[in-house]
Amino acid sequence: MTKQELVYPGSFLACEEEFMAGKNTYEEDGNVYSSTIGKATLDSGSHEANVDNASKEAKILQSGSIVIGVVSSVKKNAVLIELVEAKHNGEKRIVHNSNAALPVFNISNGFVKSVQEMFRIGDIIKARVFQVTPYGIDLETKSPELGVIKAYGIKSRKPLVLIDGKLRDPVSGDNESRKISTEYILR
Repeated sequence: MTKQELVYPGSFLACEEEFMAGKNTYEEDGNVYSSTIGKATLDSGSHEANVDNASKEAKILQSGSIVIGVVSSVKKNAVLIELVEAKHNGEKRIVHNSNAALPVFNISNGFVKSVQEMFRIGDIIKARVFQVTPYGIDLETKSPELGVIKAYGIKSRKPLVLIDGKLRDPVSGDNESRKISTEYILR
């Protein structure tokens, strides 16, 4: 049995070929990582990697978590989001993979004519985690409180102001469309 120094959530422990994920660990892409802060133990007899918890167990991202992120790319059938923070039932969650996708079918309950009408690069959004898989994180914004919480003008890149249900660029005066959250910041 080999003991290591203090490890943190996301710390590499071993390759999956050598050790299986045990207590307070998880497997991702063929490697075993710590899911909490504590002392790592690699048991060569049972071929299991464990972490003895030094504090409360780390809470990882799961379906139903609410996330805040920044739109990094807008594609024809999906929006790519860089996650900034996450919470589940009011408790902060650890985001192992900071990138997520918002597929077009998870944007709205209604028909989405154009993804670019709903989101633009740089918009700050609030979304719910639809599913977490080994391949990535899928989000959804179908509820009224989910969507863009702060947007920037296409021409001026200044924050848009919500006036009478429409987003207006304070510099050019142009109206822009987005999937607006009921919690939009600038009114």
